[in-house]
Amino acid sequence: MQFWDNIINAALIGTDKRMVSAEELPAGLAEPLTIIKGTDTTDKEQKFLQLASIALNYRQSGIVPLKKETPPALAAQEEKKYCNSAAAQILKDILDEESLPLLKLWLEKCNGNQQIVDPAAVPALLDIAAQQKSLQTIVAACCGKRGEWLSHFNDDWKFSLAQSAEEIWQTGTLQQRKDILLEIRKADSNKARIWLEQIWSQEDANTKLELLAIVMHGISEGDIPFLENVATEKSKKLKEAAQKLLKLIPGSAIIQQYQEMIRQTVTITKKKAMLGLSSKNVLEFNLPESIPEAIFKSGIEKLAGIGAQKNSTDNEFILYQLSSFIPPPFWETHLNASPAEVIELFKATTEGEKLIPAIGMAAGRFRTVDWATLFTNDPGHFYMDLVSLLPKPAREKYLLQQIKQVEAAESVISLAVQEETEWSHDLALAIVKHTSKNPYNYNRSFYNQHIRLLPETMINDLEQLAPTEEHLQTMWMNISEYIKKIMELKMQTEKAFNLNK
Repeated sequence: MQFWDNIINAALIGTDKRMVSAEELPAGLAEPLTIIKGTDTTDKEQKFLQLASIALNYRQSGIVPLKKETPPALAAQEEKKYCNSAAAQILKDILDEESLPLLKLWLEKCNGNQQIVDPAAVPALLDIAAQQKSLQTIVAACCGKRGEWLSHFNDDWKFSLAQSAEEIWQTGTLQQRKDILLEIRKADSNKARIWLEQIWSQEDANTKLELLAIVMHGISEGDIPFLENVATEKSKKLKEAAQKLLKLIPGSAIIQQYQEMIRQTVTITKKKAMLGLSSKNVLEFNLPESIPEAIFKSGIEKLAGIGAQKNSTDNEFILYQLSSFIPPPFWETHLNASPAEVIELFKATTEGEKLIPAIGMAAGRFRTVDWATLFTNDPGHFYMDLVSLLPKPAREKYLLQQIKQVEAAESVISLAVQEETEWSHDLALAIVKHTSKNPYNYNRSFYNQHIRLLPETMINDLEQLAPTEEHLQTMWMNISEYIKKIMELKMQTEKAFNLNK
């Protein structure tokens, strides 16, 4: 209906510059236009509005419904059971609350029980997933065959069509492709890398960066040729990202170069004890005067400056950086000692003791589990990268120990919110006690986002966690009431999906 576009254009540029002519209108509007133009008592703006009003009615009454030659087939029979009425009601309450974390929790429970949502909820969920791309895969699973059928009638819902992993990888949204790549990467890292190599030249730099981040999961020696190739691309960001990933692989050329430098620098000798009655092994540190320029080009800084270790010389700072990229098993072979013995050797000298935090960083960087516990009893240093290597009880004990250190509290919380399962009662209390003192940063949004981590047992303790500052108590009271509300929805979700068990 071109005539309607002409009317809109006239409205946008103004009647002084343009009026709609009879030639631009359908024949059915010719007579009304003549009558309007023949009226002398109204100005041209009023005449235009009268014409637009009549044209709008003409347009609405003249539209012929779209007809398809072949009527759509009925939705296929569902293969999964519908969730029970209690779960369906909780879903409505969660949608009313507009809490995406609670919705995700509900969907995970539904999908985990091999169930699907009530048909009436399908359109609302598809609409949400059209905007929240991270939910698309699980929403599609929970909407079943009905959701797949409805996707034929709305292009925004196409994500719910049943597709193979290969089809999603080739035609899906970036988020869907990342989800699939991560899933394949965890199951078969070689297959995931082959997929990346096949499409790499077709992607732009930003997409490559997003996909390259997935390589960190399950990174191995087999990824080296691909990453070395990426490191030669024009994009500076891609080069840096590939270089960082190569530094996570013990067999990469850069790590091998670092290790060779350490072999020349750190040696072990026997020194006689007092009176010469016995001797002991002692580490010596002598950085070569000539260091290959390639080492500095790889990101190792030459000079100790801002952010460097306190009281460090330039050489000590270089050695510290190198040590943070040395896989801990290297020290076992190089010094012919167990992990605990290696640490004792470093503690025995002033130079070596300065390097212990760097070795702890390396243990986290290279995911060396058997070294992780050697560093968790050091109250003076928080080894963030080691936390995920500890078993859950030890991990929570370590976080509880560190959150007492004011300077480490924010880092502890940033790690704790990455947990996949609920916090223990004690850890939850310690975190909420800290966050309650800063309700401006840790507001309702924070607790909503991480509600899955809060245990039911702490509901009755919320009042005791109120900050002592009077001006913060009212804010905390409102926040704690909100926590109780969303906690109740979480508990009801758990209960609803446990009814049939």
